[in-house]
Amino acid sequence: MTDEIQQRLQQVLHSQPSRRWLVGFSGGLDSTVLLHALQSQVGGQAVMAVHVNHGLSANADTWQAHCQAQCQSLGVHWVVEKVQLTGSGAIEERARKARLAVFAKLMDPGDGLLLAHHRQDQAETVLFRLLRGAGVTGLGAMRWSRPFAAGHIKRPLLGVDRAALQAYAERHKLSWVEDESNTDTTFDRNYLRRTILPALRKRWPLADQNLALAAQHCQEADLLLQELAQLDLSTLAERQEPMGVSVALEPLLGLSESRRRNLLRHWLRSRLGETVGAQLLADIQSQLLCGQNGHAQVGNKNLLLGCFQQRLYALSAPLQWQPSAQVAAPEPTIAWQQPEQVLLLPGGDYLQWVDAQADTSRALWGRALARKHMGRNIVVDWRRGGERCRPAGRGHSQGLKKLLQEQPLPIWLRARVPLIYIDNELAAVGDLWVCEAFAAAADEPAANLKWEFPCVTLDAV
Repeated sequence: MTDEIQQRLQQVLHSQPSRRWLVGFSGGLDSTVLLHALQSQVGGQAVMAVHVNHGLSANADTWQAHCQAQCQSLGVHWVVEKVQLTGSGAIEERARKARLAVFAKLMDPGDGLLLAHHRQDQAETVLFRLLRGAGVTGLGAMRWSRPFAAGHIKRPLLGVDRAALQAYAERHKLSWVEDESNTDTTFDRNYLRRTILPALRKRWPLADQNLALAAQHCQEADLLLQELAQLDLSTLAERQEPMGVSVALEPLLGLSESRRRNLLRHWLRSRLGETVGAQLLADIQSQLLCGQNGHAQVGNKNLLLGCFQQRLYALSAPLQWQPSAQVAAPEPTIAWQQPEQVLLLPGGDYLQWVDAQADTSRALWGRALARKHMGRNIVVDWRRGGERCRPAGRGHSQGLKKLLQEQPLPIWLRARVPLIYIDNELAAVGDLWVCEAFAAAADEPAANLKWEFPCVTLDAV
């Protein structure tokens, strides 16, 4: 059984060589075996043990000292990070996220992170997620390899029985710590580990192997569903949008309901990093795709979805800033004192003047401001109500509300359109119009205004 651990570790080391291997090192049996086996194969110089001290146990500092001593005896570089758990929710999940944040911070491009999860951990994860109603992706449980931060995560012991780890530790006379919280069955995972899984093993001795095998089947099915989703996505005229992405509604509605849900799960996860549940998918269908409310929006703290001009938009919710419309506390204006420099706006979008003759992205007429005006007092403001503009080339002025309705500009962006005032007179409406009095003639120096947003790249994973 000892050979099995070394062989699986060798497979990982050779399948995707890394500049440096980080090991999540709690000091428990599993990570102790992994660190020892890794050091015996690659030496200590290419290894960094990372110990995360959550401070949840009275023994936390004792465990930290134990880990330091173990690393020193192995000649392995080690790092300790003390964290404080924040937010709400299950303490196990918050601790997991805190550890991953530490690992991500420490990883450099080309690094590999090794975690010591074994077969029983995988079986426990499958059962835990099954009881929470997970779909195919969730039931795939832990992957033995996946991209992470600047490198990748590997779990070389995922197919190894815990008895093999125990035998390895005893053979090499290793010492490890025991977390007393592992016996507390008020935690869901501990209840599964100490009560449910032992009962299953008595009736079905191969329960761990078969649950892990089921996870492999789900992972394969999930890959096939992702391939189908990618094929469907290629037919939806996907495009990048300010702060997000969008797809065409008509071909999306032409998919069967199951394929549509599969496509939406894949699209939102791959583009915006958001795993969506059944309720949000149901809200998208009932509130956005039914065609009854063109102004409806759904989402959560990370994600905002809405429809506009026959397209479904998926946007980053944290970037959905709106200027204050309160009479008592209106959005303050911004003095653009150095117009030759980029001006960052409160929502993360920004403004920039570019030479009109060199800007081939738009026509000069009606878009360019005469440079002779740029040495005057320039202020950026937002709509307060009642503003009017006579766009260059038009015979009369119009209210901004009516003008904006002419544009293919989503309704959630209209309040954010920056208004450029020069000596207290409206000179430009975002990068949409330049007012007649400030427009450049065809033969005079001119500048185009660019209004840009943070973007989501279409090749995001």
